[in-house]
Amino acid sequence: MRLLFIANDFPNPARPAKGVFNLNLASALARRHEVKVVSPVPWTDPARAIARGSAELWHFDRGVIDGIEVRYPRYYYPPGVLRSHYGWFYWHSVRGAVDALLGGQPPAAVLAYWAHPDGETAVRVARRAGVRSAVIVGGSDVLVLTDDPARRRRVVSVLQATDAVLCVCQYLRERVLDLGIPAEKVHLWYQGVDTATFHPDDRATARRRLGLPEEGRIALWVGRLVPAKGIDVLLEAMTMLRARGVGLHLHLVGDGPLRESLEARVDALALTSSVSFVGCLAPAHLPDWYRAADLTVLPSRVEGLPNVLRESKACGTPIVATRVGGNAEIADEPWDQLVPPEDPAALAAAIEATLRRSRLGATLVPPPTWSAAAEALMSIVLPEGAALSPSAGRVPAWR
Repeated sequence: MRLLFIANDFPNPARPAKGVFNLNLASALARRHEVKVVSPVPWTDPARAIARGSAELWHFDRGVIDGIEVRYPRYYYPPGVLRSHYGWFYWHSVRGAVDALLGGQPPAAVLAYWAHPDGETAVRVARRAGVRSAVIVGGSDVLVLTDDPARRRRVVSVLQATDAVLCVCQYLRERVLDLGIPAEKVHLWYQGVDTATFHPDDRATARRRLGLPEEGRIALWVGRLVPAKGIDVLLEAMTMLRARGVGLHLHLVGDGPLRESLEARVDALALTSSVSFVGCLAPAHLPDWYRAADLTVLPSRVEGLPNVLRESKACGTPIVATRVGGNAEIADEPWDQLVPPEDPAALAAAIEATLRRSRLGATLVPPPTWSAAAEALMSIVLPEGAALSPSAGRVPAWR
């Protein structure tokens, strides 16, 4: 069965760690189906690389990853303006790549990760082909984009038009229902974890492999350095822990637009000996970081259901996170700690409590595998007897 997957968030030659969870899903689906991927690259990415004099990695328009053919059309749009029309810009940027990839043979279904603009294009392609579409809701596409009334209308139009909405946690499902989407098309669907890669192992051995001291306490943060992740709150908590004499070294794994300002903040707080900026890492390197850490911390202001927390738990490492999004759905309290967002004192107290608590006796509940997640997805996207979209042929409201 042929499937078309549309996702801006997908690895590419210049950013091999981008959207690895979508690659994992596509790879799991490809074990039983023919999967084609269209992953638009925002034109601003190579433009910024050219401005920095480092554009050599951006000369690509296609590739093969894990045996999956991927097209990387450039996505042209006006940055910061006309955001409610991004679906139109997205569609006209990728339609040639879609046609070339499919070669005149329609897929059985079209999938998209992210409601807008990715989901809008997925619905367009599915309508043209007369097949079903499904949109995976990841978090900010319904939690943040909908704060703008015009963008909210687009998101709602996409979710109403698609045949199935897959929400990665119950919290997001409730938010989608709040948007007025019919309950019968809104499904709870948990993403998988690569349990062959993310699993418990000896902490001391992991630290030796990473060149870290075998003694001492380590906290790990993994993600993109953006305001929503609350790293500023985490740094305030680190100053409180230092004042209480708690020995702890924080490793920040990832990169993003806030790195320079956060490095300056670390200097201003005199935390340079307690905080390290590791930078981006290939996914294969992450398991040892989880195993080496005493805890993984994620003080986000907004979330769906972060893969970081699920991967940490799969490696046997407790989590300290904010009580936002779907975090409570996977936290095993008291082994895991949840605190209110924007509260550095509560965050510091939870970190300290976790460092003092023994993990002996904790029950490790294995997360779903990607194979199981792919099978569950297909049962939703193409239920028995539903090969043709019931809305095929109708013109989308935004066309």
